[in-house]
Amino acid sequence: MRGPGGGLPPHAGPAGLPTPAATWRKNLGQVIAPETAFQPARSLRSLPVRIRAQNDTVAAVAVFPLAHPRVTRVNHPGLANREQKRIVDAQMRADGGMLSAVLDTIGEETAAVVDRLRLFAIALGLGGVESLVTQPITTTHHGRDPSERAKRGIADSMICLSVGLEDADDLIVGLAQALDVG
Repeated sequence: MRGPGGGLPPHAGPAGLPTPAATWRKNLGQVIAPETAFQPARSLRSLPVRIRAQNDTVAAVAVFPLAHPRVTRVNHPGLANREQKRIVDAQMRADGGMLSAVLDTIGEETAAVVDRLRLFAIALGLGGVESLVTQPITTTHHGRDPSERAKRGIADSMICLSVGLEDADDLIVGLAQALDVG
């Protein structure tokens, strides 16, 4: 059965499928735009290089808070103890680009530290080429009961950092400045 102009009718296909498909086609178009398809392909070519750079940078940044007097705990796979390191090595090829740190202060002062960071952008989600920071009690764990957060190891004074491609020394200087004020 041919539609007007000799082509297939606009809603040809298995019963129940044409209407949802037609809605998607109307809203998104029939094929992906070439520039839209190009961006992920271009990004994927440099992904291994970016991940290596990110891992190298976070390895340097993660060590800094260990010696800072305002930091009580740092969580990063590269800092794992001997037993944990066996698990990390079995499950991961690299240590990852994220870390968390718990400060020796209250949630409000931790928020002030986050606000003072200049090279880390405040974000809800983490991961990317730029360095990002979040305070879980104000974002990802905001609605959780404090006792539930405590069971999960989420302190009011915890910050989570996603290290990007900036220079490690610049990020460390920025962290030191944000921590040393107040």
